[in-house]
Amino acid sequence: MSEPGTPLQPQAANQELRRRIMGYIVSQSIFTVNELRIADRLGGEARSVTDLARECGVDADALHRTLRLLAAEGLFHEGPTGSFRLAALGELLRTEAPGSLHEFVNLMAGESYRVWAESAYSVRTGKPAFDLVHGMPHFNWLAEHPDAARDFNRAQASLVTQRSLPLLERNWQGVKTVVDVGGGNGQLLATLLSQQPHLEGVLFDLPHVVTEAQAKLTESGVRDRTRIVGGDFFAEVPTGGDVYVLAQILHDWNEEQALGILRSCRKALPDHGRLLILEQVIPEDDEPHPAKLLDLHMLVLLGGRERTETDWRSLLADSGFRLESVEQGARSSLMTAVLDGAAR
Repeated sequence: MSEPGTPLQPQAANQELRRRIMGYIVSQSIFTVNELRIADRLGGEARSVTDLARECGVDADALHRTLRLLAAEGLFHEGPTGSFRLAALGELLRTEAPGSLHEFVNLMAGESYRVWAESAYSVRTGKPAFDLVHGMPHFNWLAEHPDAARDFNRAQASLVTQRSLPLLERNWQGVKTVVDVGGGNGQLLATLLSQQPHLEGVLFDLPHVVTEAQAKLTESGVRDRTRIVGGDFFAEVPTGGDVYVLAQILHDWNEEQALGILRSCRKALPDHGRLLILEQVIPEDDEPHPAKLLDLHMLVLLGGRERTETDWRSLLADSGFRLESVEQGARSSLMTAVLDGAAR
């Protein structure tokens, strides 16, 4: 694949664009082999398509053609006798691999993928196509589909460690209580409290979401240092924290809704407090960046958005905060905000 901005001859340009147009075929093929757990079945070995197909209960010829495509995409290596083994990219589909993307694939498949057939609706209206396809907003739909909600929470938890490194590696001296706003099943807070035994935590999310947190917090040995609170962050968030965390929350919402969440946090934040926002920050250039992909996905799925640093400064100012610092991470950035005008 050519680098962005590199001039292409007409034939090469035609092939390049055709490849991108047909990219959904690659995505769906990855979804299929992920569902079949081909990466786990291969492990560190080379195996014949015949054996894999028999084990999975699928058509051997169709599986061969799927793996052949993904070998060309760098996920597998094809041997001369119809056998396949994992390449470095394919290793990330293994459920137990460090940095595994197995659950992320599940997150991008299913109901999330189907809404992209109606993405033009989002471009025309600025509204999420999910509501059009499924008849209700995404989080309402998850509340009515517990199996999908479990998969969603599992996928979010699988991404916590990598995207949360800037937050986990922060200096937590002088902090007593952390409030994780929209903290889901407690994976992030459990990880943080396990690493920082002096901290106490408050896990806050919708009542049906935090019901899954008991087991995670107990398993991590931090349940006795955590208060679980169910509620609606558009109405209010719990008081009593020194630091409030919004980790991958605000990108789910449009400007008006994000302002509502931030204003709820502002009411709860003490003068000495800090608001920590963990999100991707879109570079203000025309180079490829994962946040630009995620930005459109947030629009189509939720009506939300990713934001540039300029966007973040404006949003925070409108809600009574001042952006104090931005720390770039490999997966996400950590932004620290304080009450605007408060003495520091």
